[in-house]
Amino acid sequence: MGEQSGSRIALILVNFLVFAGTVAINQLSAFPQFAGGLFVKLRDFATTYGLGVPPQGIFNSTVGNLSAIYEIDVTPAGFTFLIWTVIYIWLLLAHLYALILLCRRNAVGPVYLSPAVLTPAFLVTYTINLLANVTWLFLWDRQYIIYSSAILWVVCLTNWIAFGFIHGSLHRHGPWMSSHAKVDLWMFRILWHNGIALYTAWTTIAALLNLGIALKYEANLEMQLVVYVVLGSLSGIMLLWFILENTVLDRFVRYTITQYAVVVLAMVGIYIKQYYGATMETGWFIVVLLGVAVFCLVARLGLVIVRACKSPLYANNKVGDDPVLSYAA
Repeated sequence: MGEQSGSRIALILVNFLVFAGTVAINQLSAFPQFAGGLFVKLRDFATTYGLGVPPQGIFNSTVGNLSAIYEIDVTPAGFTFLIWTVIYIWLLLAHLYALILLCRRNAVGPVYLSPAVLTPAFLVTYTINLLANVTWLFLWDRQYIIYSSAILWVVCLTNWIAFGFIHGSLHRHGPWMSSHAKVDLWMFRILWHNGIALYTAWTTIAALLNLGIALKYEANLEMQLVVYVVLGSLSGIMLLWFILENTVLDRFVRYTITQYAVVVLAMVGIYIKQYYGATMETGWFIVVLLGVAVFCLVARLGLVIVRACKSPLYANNKVGDDPVLSYAA
């Protein structure tokens, strides 16, 4: 007890570096005209390009431009994609908090190990997710529609797995943290839980949109059927999750609420861009799903507040007053 773990420190640092690289490459994909300049070399007043990278850089287009080319009847308005900025800022704060944990100790030992909320399983899964995120950028940029759709589902799936790992590990240590590390308990809930939820919700929607694009432009499926597949799947996932999180998963995910804000934003973006030019069936589907998403958001907030007051988590906490003895127990 109290000893450092070199392997865990390495995992946290590698995960942060991969995250930083992912954000940097995402920014270069948004502004490809600046990417080429990273590889410019000046020799005797003549410009050459290192690594064989042409002046336009490592990307041929932007994610937004290609989304306009491969538009479907549920493609959201452009402003919706600004959510990536919110996601990366939120996750950056979570990563900075994780780095701070490496420098702190409590009565038991290093805070990143006592308790070890950031488990190897979570860190490895999340790192794979970030690498898949970057892979998707290049596949989408080269317009490999089927492959990009497949890899985006890998991003979505690894997000859900990482989501489960970090919620499970925090719940496992929750009784001890509620008595001896309450601030850290809430920092994990706010930064990591809600940050990963934000990221997971958006990549789930993005995976469905990418699937719709593949069905339309590769499988030549009728547009109305594409709309039913995308919005129908989103409806099913959202309603199933609403039921699960408010019943059997409540003790794990009670204070995770950002996912519905993502769905509401996406549906507002779809409504603004598509509603007035949509078929009657698509228009009704958009409006109803937007209403359901708003209801789920409001209902979830209300349930969280009521349950926090009437049946708080760890209310019957039997953890002792001594942090060392109670942690060992």
